[in-house]
Amino acid sequence: MSDQEALQDQLLEGVRVAGHALGAAGGDDVALRGLPLHAVASDEAGRIYPLMAQEAQRWTYVLRSRQRWVNDARAREQQQADARATMDRLGLGAEDLRTLAAKSTLVVRVPFQHEAVGWEGRIFPWEYVLAAATREQRLGASGRPSPLTIIRELQVQREEGDRWVPMPRGAVSLPNPLRVMFVNTLPTELREHWCIDEELAQFRRSLPAGLTELRVLDYPSADELTEALRQHRPQLLHFAGMDSHQALRELSTIQGEAAWVEAVQWDAAQGLLRGQGQFQRAAEIIGDTKRMVDGLLLRGSDGLPQLLPAQTLGHLLARAGAPVYLTIFNVWNSSARLAPMLIAEGVTLASIGFQDAFDDSLAEFTLAQLRRWLFDTGFDLPEAFRRSWEEVRSLPESVDATGVTLWVGAPVFVDAATRARHQEAAQRKPGGDAVPSAEVRCEIEPFPELNYAVLHNAQPLFKRFVLACDLPEQAEPLDVDVAVHMGAEVARFQRRVTMRHRRERLTDKIHVPLTAEVARSVHEAINTSLSVRVRQGERVLYHDSHRLRLLPVDQWRDNRRDGRWLPSFVLPRDPAVMRAVAQAQRYNRVLRDDPSAGFEGYQCVPEDCIDEAALRGVDRQVEAIWATLLHDWQLGYINPPPSYSGELDSQRLRVPSMVRADQAGTCIDLALLFAACLELVDIYPVVFLLKGHALPGWWRHGSFQEEYQQMSAASYSDVVVADASGNSAANAQTKSWHTGEASWAEVKRWIRERKLVPIETVRLTEHCGFVEAIEAGVQALDERADYDSMLDIVTARRAQVTPLPLLKDNA
Repeated sequence: MSDQEALQDQLLEGVRVAGHALGAAGGDDVALRGLPLHAVASDEAGRIYPLMAQEAQRWTYVLRSRQRWVNDARAREQQQADARATMDRLGLGAEDLRTLAAKSTLVVRVPFQHEAVGWEGRIFPWEYVLAAATREQRLGASGRPSPLTIIRELQVQREEGDRWVPMPRGAVSLPNPLRVMFVNTLPTELREHWCIDEELAQFRRSLPAGLTELRVLDYPSADELTEALRQHRPQLLHFAGMDSHQALRELSTIQGEAAWVEAVQWDAAQGLLRGQGQFQRAAEIIGDTKRMVDGLLLRGSDGLPQLLPAQTLGHLLARAGAPVYLTIFNVWNSSARLAPMLIAEGVTLASIGFQDAFDDSLAEFTLAQLRRWLFDTGFDLPEAFRRSWEEVRSLPESVDATGVTLWVGAPVFVDAATRARHQEAAQRKPGGDAVPSAEVRCEIEPFPELNYAVLHNAQPLFKRFVLACDLPEQAEPLDVDVAVHMGAEVARFQRRVTMRHRRERLTDKIHVPLTAEVARSVHEAINTSLSVRVRQGERVLYHDSHRLRLLPVDQWRDNRRDGRWLPSFVLPRDPAVMRAVAQAQRYNRVLRDDPSAGFEGYQCVPEDCIDEAALRGVDRQVEAIWATLLHDWQLGYINPPPSYSGELDSQRLRVPSMVRADQAGTCIDLALLFAACLELVDIYPVVFLLKGHALPGWWRHGSFQEEYQQMSAASYSDVVVADASGNSAANAQTKSWHTGEASWAEVKRWIRERKLVPIETVRLTEHCGFVEAIEAGVQALDERADYDSMLDIVTARRAQVTPLPLLKDNA
């Protein structure tokens, strides 16, 4: 057989799942080529439809909304059953899954010819779906599943005459010392709020001294990066900062209308870059699913951020003509397109990315372990990836349903002589930072500003509080002391920590008591301090005092972190709420034409007959509350109370008693009042946040809310807009009760199905009827660009997000 015939025989015509490590020789078809998966299927009418594309869209959205269901045991079991059903539809039956479950490593083999062809195989979240589908078969005597590592192979194919053949790849030889490049992609405009100094310091520490040469690039342009690759010719390339989705949102949040971006695109036909010198507002790009693509921001014209889609970045960096051995994207949303596109364009032989949002300090630890294992194994990349990922999974922190993706252009093994040389050099352990020690390193970064709602819900005081040690078993116990000074009072956290792992994350464990009178009674923001001390015996490892701004109890910040705690401002036990519901009793009886009717929530709907007629009983209860607020309260609209803050995201909220006393409120005051009334009568409320606006809504039945929460096997192909360049599911959900901008299409579907009803409560101040207010609510949610998020109040309560204590003036 000729070399060309051998290549043709290896050609992948579709996605396959192999149950053997890369580079295996001999064995059966499962080991070498893998089991084939179906990309298309036919329905009952015989019509062909893109099966894998639909499943890729659905699972992408389900997993990026995993915070909604991941802590629910029943929901996790349902997702595992759905994963098995998905694999069955794609062609892997129960017997195939048993065969694959016997392997410790699976390789998903994906062909690549063009960006627009086979994109569904690249964005599919194989790591979770395969692990969930085989979980039962991997259960051992201990009741825990055996570890499973998923690696993705991108088989790049080229056209030769009238046929396609895979690009030949052989073993590589690496120099000693190894050339390494670290690229900071964080835009200058975000430097006051974000910093990667700790990541760079940890990156330096993880490189064996004497075995590497490091070059650091700080926010380069695409041309500068390409030229640096051409000159330095690195074998390891590391990108730090933010992906396009996160960076654009942060720019829009911090700069508002002043956030301008240069969006460029590679024109393959002309071989040039289009869009240079053309600037668009970041908010406009975010609101357009076709332009909000997976990529990076580098420095563009006039120093403004330049949005480079994944494919464009690959085309530009390929000009360097210096293939990298391994490229790492320590940014969110980088595994589906950024990582494989650089392999496809010949920029790198292998790449690593993150599927979506991932804890920053944990990501840095994961990649540090990967680099350590790379040198220890003589650059056996698949083995280094397996060992580092298993080490991360052994940590007490939860890494549910998502994680790190390794893409390889197989084979990526170094030759035997190179491996032996690097292993020998690594074993010598030259002096420097890379020598393992029992010294504990402190990574501590507090938040500069806190509001009471964050403290009330036992949320972190720190962006990061991590203790790290190379030899934890040799480290002495540590004493951690954190104190928040509030006038003459001090709220304190103290704990003795024993290092059981290389990394002990205390970020979510440090809380202070809320009994301090100052914290609960403050009506204006106060400047105070937070002091931190970490001791190991008589040795002080860290001691510093940080300025802290403590916001009033009634102040809410509409930003990425604090906005999610809005359910704590829904106060069903406020006296004014209870009075409103009592007043609404007479309207309830009239509307339902029943003198004995009460507010029984969903009990008026028989479980075995959830039809439109029965659901109207729920709607009538809501209408009765509307009638009371409309006719009896006679409310007007008023501007927000002063917040004495230069931040546009900060707002003082009126509790229902204040709304009642003043007979006026803002849009969000009225939304919270209405939601509180619904919660009191056991009808599940939601609050919709738009750009500069808020309105409430309600689930017409408890089973509809449960259906939303479980995210069962219903199709989400109409919710996710996905193609070769990007998808609209990025940053879909950060908390179980708080969906993000990506949930707009799903929310609209629930409304279309008449399971979720929005209502415009500002219409209370305009003396509008109930039906008209609902129509206005539906209209307010019409535009994706206006939508920010939805908060589901009953889910928040189940997650222990409880109402705030009332201000003393209103108690």
